[in-house]
Amino acid sequence: MDKRSQMRELTAFDQRKHSTQVFLSAVFAALLFFSLEYNWLSPMTIILLSVAAGLPDFRKMWQRENIKKQFLKSDAAKRLIHLNSMLGLVTLPFFLLWIYAWFTDLISLQTFALIGLGAYVLAMLEHRLYERHMVQLDDNYVTEAELQEEQKWGSA
Repeated sequence: MDKRSQMRELTAFDQRKHSTQVFLSAVFAALLFFSLEYNWLSPMTIILLSVAAGLPDFRKMWQRENIKKQFLKSDAAKRLIHLNSMLGLVTLPFFLLWIYAWFTDLISLQTFALIGLGAYVLAMLEHRLYERHMVQLDDNYVTEAELQEEQKWGSA
């Protein structure tokens, strides 16, 4: 159980792409947009449908984290990787509230964009700190940069 075999498993998992699912998600998003634009569905219904459509992505993220967790030796790293996955689920209601406020004109487009930009920058910083800390906790942790480098050169 080393980094190389972990990279092979993650690469194989990432290469299982479902183009049909991506296409259907894009069509579903367009239908939701038009149904909101023409007031066919309420904003709350669209948010609930969007949550249901996003559940397969959470499942994929959870499976990917479980692959990483199999190769970790440190219990602290295993707990932290699980905590990071749970935080993704806990932040979902705040994300939905943010979108709902925009749909119902409780916040302006500029406020929506500023909150989104700020959240994106904070998420990028958090992810870098998280990966740096995980590498310190466990030598078997594979960072996204390492995985992308291995996938790029095909040595995994």
